[in-house]
Amino acid sequence: MRIWTIYYTIEETNLLCIFQSDSKEKVIEEIRKSMKHIDDDELVELSVRVIEKLSCMSDEEFSGIDIEFVE
Repeated sequence: MRIWTIYYTIEETNLLCIFQSDSKEKVIEEIRKSMKHIDDDELVELSVRVIEKLSCMSDEEFSGIDIEFVE
């Protein structure tokens, strides 16, 4: 069991809101698909960070995160 918590930045949280799903794998898949169409390097880096963080989470942890758009 992991003893540290994964935190998301405002930008990462907002990206998760765009691809929100009950399935962590579905979110990862949809972000990966969208990356093929992104020309902005910063947005690609953001997407990669989110995928890496999601990949480190269990499905149980994913279902417990509160994803709300932040302004």
